[in-house]
Amino acid sequence: MTPTRFFRDYSPCQGTVARFGLFANLYRISLTRDRTDQNSREEKALRSTTIITQASVHAICGHVMVKVGAIFSDYDGTLCPLEVRREDAYLSPILRRLLTRVSKVVPLGIVTTKDLAFIRERVPFAHGISGSCGLEMQVGEKVTIDERVRTPNEKFQKAYQEVLKKILQTRENLMIERKESDDENLIAFCIDWRLTRNWDEAKKQAAPLLAYCREQGLYVVESDISPFANVFPMKVDKGEAFRNLKEAMGTAGPVVYLGDSEVDDPAFQLAEISVGVKHRRVMPKLQCKYRIEFFEMENFLSRLLDSDFDFKEEMVQRNENP
Repeated sequence: MTPTRFFRDYSPCQGTVARFGLFANLYRISLTRDRTDQNSREEKALRSTTIITQASVHAICGHVMVKVGAIFSDYDGTLCPLEVRREDAYLSPILRRLLTRVSKVVPLGIVTTKDLAFIRERVPFAHGISGSCGLEMQVGEKVTIDERVRTPNEKFQKAYQEVLKKILQTRENLMIERKESDDENLIAFCIDWRLTRNWDEAKKQAAPLLAYCREQGLYVVESDISPFANVFPMKVDKGEAFRNLKEAMGTAGPVVYLGDSEVDDPAFQLAEISVGVKHRRVMPKLQCKYRIEFFEMENFLSRLLDSDFDFKEEMVQRNENP
């Protein structure tokens, strides 16, 4: 009700002073409400802006845009093809140049089941590397080793020798990869059948070997689609490896994590932007929000660079089976 309409309901005999006092009170009430509403709107806007700023997320025309703070990635099968020999597992020249450019703008970390001896020369641009699924880590020149694998493990050594002997007796083209720390201490090994003609048949041949490892109390890390399985002396987790590397690197802001198998699921769950990489073979059910084809990796990184690391959902595809 406006003051003018309100005054029309009163008789003129009430006097000018009474009308003026009432008007003044109404004005104060109206002014107070206006200020309260304005403060409330400003507070809500500030609160909303703070939340958006903290998350570095912006809603633009119904699309999500995130300012990327860092990129973390698996190596084997994500940045490098699966169907190559171990000694040939290098990045393509274009991808290497792109990742080098990326590393000059945002922190870049590698989280892999490969050991440091294998991976460090292949990713010299990385600010940090978590090798052997977190059992060893390098940030800058500093290398740290998990206390549990600092000393030789005789039981683990014996299991490795037994598996090696059985592999040498098989007809399939199975291989074993020994993973060592910088002091040449065995910390893991990998049973690999990527060079066989039939991955499914080779996996069946490897099954008894993996069963033997489990019987010895060892921890086996495998995937439905990957042509290899890693064996560790104790339980390891890529989520923990990702978390520890991120902390050691002092990374802040939303992180993109790139991976290609179920082994990456724990890291996918911790990353703000989780992107699964699909090969020519069927992609397993990964717990990632987005996905790209392996051959799209270079284009994806190029678009991130061109956008000044403003991630947009149009750069990737939604994962239909997270």
